Amino acid sequence: MKKIAIMTAGGDCAGLNSVIKSVVLSAINKGIVVVGIVDGYIGFVERKYIVLDRKNVEDIETKGGTILGSSNKECPFHYPVQGKNGEFEDRVKDSISALKKIGVEGMIIVGGDGTLDSARVIEEAGMPTIGIPKTIDNDMVASNPTIGFQTAVENATQAIRKLKTTAYSHRRVIVVEMMGRTSGYLTLYSGLASGADIILLPEKDYNLTVVCEKVKEIMESGKRYVIITVSEASKETGKDETISRIVADSFEQKRYGGIADKLSKQIEEITGYESRPMVLGHLQRGGEPCTEDILLGARLGNYALKLLLDGQTGYIVGVQENIIKKVKFPKKRVARLLDLETNDVYQTALSMGICFGE
Repeated sequence: MKKIAIMTAGGDCAGLNSVIKSVVLSAINKGIVVVGIVDGYIGFVERKYIVLDRKNVEDIETKGGTILGSSNKECPFHYPVQGKNGEFEDRVKDSISALKKIGVEGMIIVGGDGTLDSARVIEEAGMPTIGIPKTIDNDMVASNPTIGFQTAVENATQAIRKLKTTAYSHRRVIVVEMMGRTSGYLTLYSGLASGADIILLPEKDYNLTVVCEKVKEIMESGKRYVIITVSEASKETGKDETISRIVADSFEQKRYGGIADKLSKQIEEITGYESRPMVLGHLQRGGEPCTEDILLGARLGNYALKLLLDGQTGYIVGVQENIIKKVKFPKKRVARLLDLETNDVYQTALSMGICFGE
């Protein structure tokens, strides 16, 4: 191969620029030109390309987000028809043809499950493709951890630690809403690391009475505050998840949100203790990457390039127990949830007496 393309799509996270730098420098050293596709699948369909050189990637590994930009709604095989509201068309083949016309012979696509589902379609349509998984949710089967997760844990942990001082000062209960969709990794890991008293996960429905009794027990013990970390998709036993909105043209149409506000009001009404909600939101995936995500991004970028040049395409590359692995693009998108029976972080928190709402 003489020319390849790289693209980042889906929600941004820390570590993406490390992937880009690794691919670009490794390719240049092999005499290969790297084309960056701008703004995810928007750039793929609308022909937004830039050539990446050494200057483009200088020191970018320490920067959050992605220098190529991203988008998290557009799907290339279900792309909005310009000027025709509600109409969609398949733009995969003509977008591949446009890349081949400028000499691109293969692609590396970095993204979450929706992004890599489209990457599979691109591979099947005739463009050799390798996928690299990234998500702060850590819910992709192909890698544990995924790029972005470890930085998100650090971001959330630091934020929760800051909340503890104001909670102490005012003798309050603070309910911290976490990202993660239907997977509780981020809520569990940052909750344990920050010293949360109660952790509520989407893998285990909570009993509101148990939660409120635990709040009263903690406050009556002499401690001045309670910290609760709750996943955005957590729900009370027998109830539905809290949905903030539906985005019809997105990979993930159901957007969770509002559980912290609802739970905070319920706790204050039932226990009498002043309670406040805090939604960390995009703070969790912003900012500079931690060292682990820089290294993970570089390793996976380099391995993806090797596979692409060896003709071993149609794979997602990731790590399992710190060993780089490759798996074929799956036909179905299945989120990896916490296995509470085997996850040692959960078992540790349980042994320490942290309440999980049961």
